[in-house]
Amino acid sequence: MRYRILIADDAAMNRALVKDILLKNLGDVSIVEAINGQDVMDIVHKVQVDLIILDLIMPVLDGYETLKLLKKSDVFRDIPVIVNSSITEIASIEQTLKEGAVDYFTKPLSVNDMNIILPLKAKNALRMYEQNHIINELNRQISQELKNANAFANIMLPKSNSLKGVELFIKYHPSLGIGGDFFDCVEQNGKVHFMVADVTGHGIAAGMASSMIKVLYRKSIEKEGILPHEVLEDMNSSIFHYFDFAGKDAYIAFTAFVGTIENNILSYSNAGQPYPMVYHHETEQFEKVHQDGFLVGMLEGISYETEQMQLKKDDFIFLYTDGLFSSGVSCDFCGWDKVFSLAKRLNQDLSKSPEGFLEEIFYAFHMIHKSNHTDFTDDVAMMLLRLT
Repeated sequence: MRYRILIADDAAMNRALVKDILLKNLGDVSIVEAINGQDVMDIVHKVQVDLIILDLIMPVLDGYETLKLLKKSDVFRDIPVIVNSSITEIASIEQTLKEGAVDYFTKPLSVNDMNIILPLKAKNALRMYEQNHIINELNRQISQELKNANAFANIMLPKSNSLKGVELFIKYHPSLGIGGDFFDCVEQNGKVHFMVADVTGHGIAAGMASSMIKVLYRKSIEKEGILPHEVLEDMNSSIFHYFDFAGKDAYIAFTAFVGTIENNILSYSNAGQPYPMVYHHETEQFEKVHQDGFLVGMLEGISYETEQMQLKKDDFIFLYTDGLFSSGVSCDFCGWDKVFSLAKRLNQDLSKSPEGFLEEIFYAFHMIHKSNHTDFTDDVAMMLLRLT
């Protein structure tokens, strides 16, 4: 590609010398000249510049101020700048490098400077700029793909107005635009079936795996009379069946809590999910749903158990994934017990505003992470089911 190099120096002889060196040694380049910093800013606003050779002592706007303006700009900060100055003090060199210059050389130029050093510095700066440009473009494309994938994931989220006898409220926060946390809630064969799952890892691969899990889940609950533990066992069997054909490097595992609601009876089975909890409206008390189980996809032939709990009208079921309290540092507050404790303190808010309850839980853990100088490093999914 043809590069455009801007030489900024108030001395015409210096500009001519640098121009001659670059044209002889770099070949396919075009040269633009500026006599002060204001000229530099005017030029970069008009045409694309790939490298700036910048003198420090210039009229109108000197090199120091020009460098600061360039590096403060979202548009021009990535343009590499090589300072070319007669100032040899180490403090000046240090200042320009701290301000964002990629290199520095002094005038007058020696024979080695002209034949070797300056051409190499320019080539390296241009190569770095081109590589950064490619990386930025790839990042932009990936970011757009993540947005598209996240939009698709949001379409797949369950809808609260499509269920008989149950009202649904959800909060979803993927850590990388698309995540491996997944929930579903659907009416099938006269029952409300629901599941919260968390695929190991996060990002694009986890997001694709969560889509596969939804397909397996929906296929499994089509079987009339199927119980939650049978759903988990069916999905576990399917995982090993499909990935047996995919090769040894293909692997997927996830935690999951599977439940059904029928005639105010909650039937459930847990595969490694943090303990959900039930809010009993009549007593205004939370009760944790204490059951353990292996992750789906860890071992072939795993057995699970279905347990039941009697519920009443206006009771809530609260489910969440461990991304809510997972942290990059050890923390006494990071665990399901903290979720349980916090939920009990917010029980008055739950009946008034279920959405507000979820936001309060999320914000509280956001502040816990912030106090430990971290943020959510994993996907977060929360779901409330209210019996109506």
